[in-house]
Parts: sequence; structure tokens; C-alpha cells
Amino acid sequence: MFLLLIVINLLPHFAKNAFAAGEFETDYNVVYSVGNSGNTDVTQDIVLKNKTSNYYADKFELKIGSTKINDVKASDSAGPLETNVKFEDNLTTITVKFNQRVIGIDKTLPWKLSYSSNELATKSGQIWEVSIPRLSKTNEIASYTTTVKIPVSFGPVAFAIPEPKNQIKLPDRQEFLFDKDQLFQSGIAMSFGEKQVFSFNLNYYLENNNVTTQLFQIALPPDNNYQRVVLEKIDPPPIDVVVDEDGNFLAKYRIPPRGKLDITAQGFVEVFSKSVRNISGSLSQDDRQKYTQPERYWETDNANIKDKAKELKTPKQIYDFVTNYLTYSQKRLEQAKIERMGAASALTSPKEAVCMEFTDLFIAIARAADIPAREVEGFSYTQNERLRPLSLALPQGDILHAWPEYWDDQLGWVQIDPTWGSTSGGLDYFSKLDFNHVTFVQRGLSSVNPQPAGSYKREEDLGKKTVNVSFAQELPTPTLTPKLSLSIPSKIISGLPVRIIASVENIGSTSIIDQQVNLTSNKLMDDSSGKIDLKILPPYAKKDFIFRLHSKNLFSNFQDTIVLTFANSQIAKPVQILPIYKIFFSQGFILAIIAVTVIILTGHIIYRKFLPKKFKFPQI
Repeated sequence: MFLLLIVINLLPHFAKNAFAAGEFETDYNVVYSVGNSGNTDVTQDIVLKNKTSNYYADKFELKIGSTKINDVKASDSAGPLETNVKFEDNLTTITVKFNQRVIGIDKTLPWKLSYSSNELATKSGQIWEVSIPRLSKTNEIASYTTTVKIPVSFGPVAFAIPEPKNQIKLPDRQEFLFDKDQLFQSGIAMSFGEKQVFSFNLNYYLENNNVTTQLFQIALPPDNNYQRVVLEKIDPPPIDVVVDEDGNFLAKYRIPPRGKLDITAQGFVEVFSKSVRNISGSLSQDDRQKYTQPERYWETDNANIKDKAKELKTPKQIYDFVTNYLTYSQKRLEQAKIERMGAASALTSPKEAVCMEFTDLFIAIARAADIPAREVEGFSYTQNERLRPLSLALPQGDILHAWPEYWDDQLGWVQIDPTWGSTSGGLDYFSKLDFNHVTFVQRGLSSVNPQPAGSYKREEDLGKKTVNVSFAQELPTPTLTPKLSLSIPSKIISGLPVRIIASVENIGSTSIIDQQVNLTSNKLMDDSSGKIDLKILPPYAKKDFIFRLHSKNLFSNFQDTIVLTFANSQIAKPVQILPIYKIFFSQGFILAIIAVTVIILTGHIIYRKFLPKKFKFPQI
């Protein structure tokens, strides 16, 4: 997959004899020409117009957020212009000195600025992503048109936010046109390609220091709205895989006293940039309350958090506040151990944030505003850690990323990334995510558990890299293979309820989602509906369901077939229904009567034999 990023924050400034705002205006025609190798050439045709009769501009200043550039050139009709380029505090500043003075009302100076950058286009797997952040609003910009030229080799458009005003497809390239209002409102986010696939190899090192056998759980990458997992192998296989309330896949193992266990999980994950399904279904009122409660690091009862939640009513408003208010701290990355500050501390120390603080602050404010929110931790691919940093340091050797998600009644859980929205110079990580975030765990009921892959290490394994994720070309064909079984007596006495255990097990490589466990028979009646909805069954998972059946009357005498259906698989088991009086003539019943009779007689004999004789008083 390939990822293309264009990160440009544009705000022109003019140095001149003193003048007031609005005394100059500019028209821009900007073209981004992306090459097949990913290098991007930017040309800006600019017309400067003087709106006064007393002042003139002698310099032009262009600030480009977060991006390093090269080959800067400027010229007007008189020839080349002098330029100066400076990069500091993650900001490129271009200063251009004019050759000509524009003096007089409505006098204009047409000139051209060009530069290139290898940071505007980066290749990641099979997806190209083009991102042009919004313009800083200023009255000096009269008009601004942007044309983005993309090679056809990049593939089809996966998404474009906002919708281009015009689109042209030529034999060798695609051209997309955007206007000033679009760049002021949201900037441009585009991706090209069809899918992103990663392969993963995760190692877990467990140790039981107790004197008794203990049950351990490890978190596997789960299926959710943004990813589909193919789990090809877990060695050794777990006892079971369960799904907790947050949707995490937890594999269970028993480890003997003083024992150790090394586990390897291998598979693939297909990642989507938007929510493509809603696995969670809907949130009940109780669930909403759970996901708006205060937790450690999510201090919704903090006075400052409450005040901010009264101002910010929507997820987008909270996202915009967090991305603009917090500043990512590169210095904290140099610490031996990065301590998690929590939302309240992040609010009072905005310049000390890393991904955890961006995430915690969004979650706390959202919850305080009665918007269900939770945390996601996992692997995020980045080629430029200055633009898209990773800062979730696990016990030596592995670094992951954290980002939040909020609940939408139509879409379900929606993932966003305010950290990268801030550090990349304002790229839109709210309307879409990207194809490079892989979920390891989802935490809402607790802010600290479960732990993601990379956290399961013994002391001697602290230096080992346990999270290995790389790009893959294709997602292996998933196998949906349920294994069914029925536990039921071969003979059933009519009129008496019988307990049936139906077991479903997923021995395939991918989750079985939104299927129904259905138990039916021709003549027996079910005390319930006979149907149970199963939201998700991960690979290696097994679930038992109890059904209770009975016949319509006490004297039924017939044969029947019990049928269990699940996920297009089916098994059947014949049973014999006997009338209730048969119970009195069955071998088991007769043997039971004989046994009870023998016990009673034996007890009576023993009692008579050892009973003390009645005491007789002497006669007087």
C-alpha cells in the first residue's frame, strides 16, 4: 500500500511601510503535481494587488506547517526573486523579496513561487493518501484555487473529503479542483487504492509465580468496524477465546504453578479508513451510562473538564479543541519512562502532551458532555514520526499508538486521531482515519485494561521486540468453519422437560458475525423461542447454549429429530420420545425401586436388631 501526504498551512504576510489589514489582497492558483515516485512539485501563481495609494509591499512570507521543502524558486516578469527558507519548531517559513514596488490603487504584481518536497508524498503499502490542511483565514486572500494532479497508477479514489468541485481524468493522470471555501473549512483529504492489508506476528511471554494453577488471558487483535482479522495460527492453542464487553478478543490459558508459557499469534488484518460495519449494534441506556462514567485518567467529575464540556457539545467541537489546544512534546519522548498524565493534568499542562494525553482529554470531555467515548491502543504505521508520532511506550522494545473513538447512533464506534491531527499541521483525522491504524485493544469500561500485545513480558524478555507488523499484498481467503455438537439423551420421557446443550465452535480463521443459533424439532416444544442471536464468535472460541424441550402430552410415543443450525452449518440427532408410564416399566426405574426397597428393609432390620429393649420397672 502507498500513502501520499500533502501538509501545507498557508498564510501570506507582507513586510512594507506600515499599512492596515485589507490594504493588499492576493489571488492564488496553486497546483500540486505528484510524481510516480511520490515527490511533489508545487507551483503557485500569485497576483498581488495594492488597495492603497500610499503603501507598497517589499516582502512576502509563506508559512508551511510541519513540512520540509527544497528547490525553492521565485520569479516575476523582471526575473528571479531573492528567497530565504527557514525550518524550525516544525514550521517552514519562506521569505521572498520583491524586485518591483507595486505603488498605486489596484496596481498588481504577478509572480510565481515553486518548491518541491519528498514529505508531501509517502508510500505505505498499497494506499496513496493526499492531505492538504485548511488555509488560515485572512482578508488578504481574495481568491484561491487548488488543482491536485495524481498519476493514474495510484489507482481509484478511495475517498475524497470534500467532494472536488471538478474532476478530470486524462490518460496519464487525474486532476481534482478545489476552491477557497473548501480549503478554509476543512482542507483536502484524499486516498487512492482499494485496501490495506497487514500481516502480524505477536509474541506473548507469560509466567505464573503462584503455587497454584492460574488462568491467564491475552488480548488478540479484534474484529471491529475498521478492521477484519484473519487469525491463521495461535501456538499453543488457547482453551477458549471470549469477547468482553468492549469487544476485545481474550484468549485463555491455564499455567501450572511456577510455570512459563510462550505464545505466538500469527495472522492478517485488513484495515479500512472509515467505519464499514457496526459490529456493536446499538448501545443500551445502561451501556451509555458505562461509557460516560469517570475512570482513572478520564476525570469527568473534574471542574475544569465539566466547564469545557459545557462549551463543547459535539465530537467535532471537542476534536477541534483538543488538536488546537494541546501541543505535542518531543521532549517527553526522551524520558526513560513516559508517565500517563490523564485528562485533568493535560488540560492544565497543554504543552506536555503525547498521544495518551490527546486521547484521554478527548474521552474525558466527551464523556462529561454525555457522549460515549473510549480508548483504542494498537499499531500505527508511520514513515515520518515528526508528522505522525508514536508515543505509547510498552515495557522496552515495542512502541504503539493510542487514539480515541466516540459513539454514533448510526455508525457505531467512530475512530479519530487528534494527535496526528495536531502534529501533521492540521490534517483531517476526524472525517476519516486512514488505512494505517490497527486496533489491538479497545478500552471503555476500564482505562487501563486489557493490556495490548507487547505488554506481556517476563523480566528476562523485556528487551525483546514482540510486536511485528508489516505490509502484506493480499488478505488470505478467510475460512468460516463452525463446528457443532449436541448433548442430548437418546430417549426422552414425554411430559418431562429435557435439558439439551448445544455447542458451537469456530475452527476457522475469521470471526463468525451476526449469526443465529437455532434449535428445532418436528414435534417437541421449546420452552423458549429456540433461537439465540450470537453477535460474534472469534476463531478458537466455543460457546454452549442450553435449551429445554418437552412433548405436548404425557402419553406421546414417537421418534423425532433434533436439528441444530448455525452459520449455514447443521447437525441432527434422532431421539425417542416415550410415554410417561414407560418410566414405571423401564429397567432403570425397576432397579431403582429394588434398590430403594433393599435399603429400606436393611435399615429396618438393623434398627430392630440394635434397638434397646424396653426397660421394665420392678413390681412393688
